Amino acid sequence: MKEQNMTYERLPEKHNVINRAIKTGIFVFAFLGTALLSFTFSFTAEAVDCLMCHPDLKENKVVHAAVDMGCESCHSGVDAADIPHKFTGADKGLSQGQPDLCYGCHDQSLFTKKKVHTALGMGCTSCHNPHSSANEKLLMAPSSDICFNCHDQGMFTKKNVHAAVQMGCTSCHNPHSTDNDKVLTDAAPALCYQCHDKGMFTKKSVHAPIMLGDCTSCHSPHSSDSGKLLLGSPPDLCYNCHNKKEFTTGTVHAAIHMGCQSCHDPHSSDADSRMLTQNPPDLCYNCHDTGMFSGKKVVHAPVAGGMCTGCHKPHSSKNEKLLGSMPEVCFNCHEEGMFKSKSTHSPVEVGTCNMCHLPHQGDKEKLLTEDPPQLCYMCHDQSMFEKANVHAALFMGCGSCHTPHASKGQFLLTSSINRLCGNCHSDESIMNGAHVVRGFGRAGHPVRAKQDPKRKKRRFACTGCHDPHSSKWIKLFRYKADSTFELCRHCHKNR
Repeated sequence: MKEQNMTYERLPEKHNVINRAIKTGIFVFAFLGTALLSFTFSFTAEAVDCLMCHPDLKENKVVHAAVDMGCESCHSGVDAADIPHKFTGADKGLSQGQPDLCYGCHDQSLFTKKKVHTALGMGCTSCHNPHSSANEKLLMAPSSDICFNCHDQGMFTKKNVHAAVQMGCTSCHNPHSTDNDKVLTDAAPALCYQCHDKGMFTKKSVHAPIMLGDCTSCHSPHSSDSGKLLLGSPPDLCYNCHNKKEFTTGTVHAAIHMGCQSCHDPHSSDADSRMLTQNPPDLCYNCHDTGMFSGKKVVHAPVAGGMCTGCHKPHSSKNEKLLGSMPEVCFNCHEEGMFKSKSTHSPVEVGTCNMCHLPHQGDKEKLLTEDPPQLCYMCHDQSMFEKANVHAALFMGCGSCHTPHASKGQFLLTSSINRLCGNCHSDESIMNGAHVVRGFGRAGHPVRAKQDPKRKKRRFACTGCHDPHSSKWIKLFRYKADSTFELCRHCHKNR
């Protein structure tokens, strides 16, 4: 009895009314000795004001409405007659377990959508105080801190913090459940448009991640050590999707080192394609001198059409000047058959078209770097064309006999040698295969043969006797002769 009395003595002093009742019962029982007197105390939650012992449950700023409805509205399984109390039913004498008990007042559909916050599985009281709290919505801690009980605070405190984080996690996330991934209040990018101007992301040309609503493929939604909340610094960030080799092979465009956004808008653009900040060539003129591409007599068609990338790679290239493979890049516009045949001009064969042509603009026809024959003298020995007697065809231009790119005939000639000569020299005997020395019972000297007697591996033709360009001797003779018969002796020594 003494031990029991000492236990009751430890009850709070402010509950002396209950203490005295209990002590009086013990005293009477002892006084009567063998007399049997029993006191039955039936102090249930309904009969006793719980706040007499638990005043702190209602002392905070925000009080759960259920407290004002009476403790028995939730704790129906408490036998207050015993101290400490005996509980029946669910934990702490609750009439039901969590969260079913809470659904008696709160709409269950708010907590059972497609994506449910993991904390709900831990019970409502993992975040909320069921009685009263100094924080709004009965939270156990301020909303800016309570999430850090489970989530790593370092994710939200890097150098650059998303303004939405400072507005509170629930500015983007539903704390209970939602139909969107990551319990977002709305699907991206619609969620982002609540703060960010939608017009920035819906122009004519849109970046693929934006079209997919995947803003977080480039930006951290919480905080980042990179500017603009980027997950990394460009261009390395861009290489997560774009092939790095396209930007780092051989010759690299200087603009790459200035950052991808020096030419591209990372979200959307009204330019024709690829989210460029401007359409070419205006974009290119931000760095390249406009005068190099306009103002002269002849402008290359791709330049005039702003098709810079028709010839130049915009990022990097194995070739100089960021060009595509030469001469294949020229074949994008020019018919390839014009440049490939039995006989091909050496500059064409090695793909150096710009040896003869300017790539952008010029004052010469066909964008030539110089007028023929001066252009041709860059490679061909000029003295071959300036001897005492010059072929009249030279004054008509090299192109009167030669094609500049490729030909089925040898030496880039427009046709066979004899046929070409016949275009100007009307002697039909040339075309018939004989020439001069007629009237002696013979048809004339042959002008065609498989072998030139004076030049190995050359067919005999008009050029066997005549130099097609210039000569020191009369009639453009190839060999020293002051008369026709002197020329004959070079082959016919014994006659």
